[in-house]
Amino acid sequence: VKQEGKPNDMIARVEADPAFGLTREEIEAELSPEDFTGRAPQQVEEFLAEVIRPVLDANKEDLGQHVELNV
Repeated sequence: VKQEGKPNDMIARVEADPAFGLTREEIEAELSPEDFTGRAPQQVEEFLAEVIRPVLDANKEDLGQHVELNV
């Protein structure tokens, strides 16, 4: 499917296969992208707190400055 540039029909194929015994709704319920983010939200929070926040705090006086850059 992917190599031939065709639409992904995996859900339809799984639904049609009696070995799985699942309805389309059951399959789609298991495919929620939010369930596959792992620790990403926590890692972003940690990165912001441990890396970005210290840089911002150390450069408070420079925040909000407007500059014009001509190249």
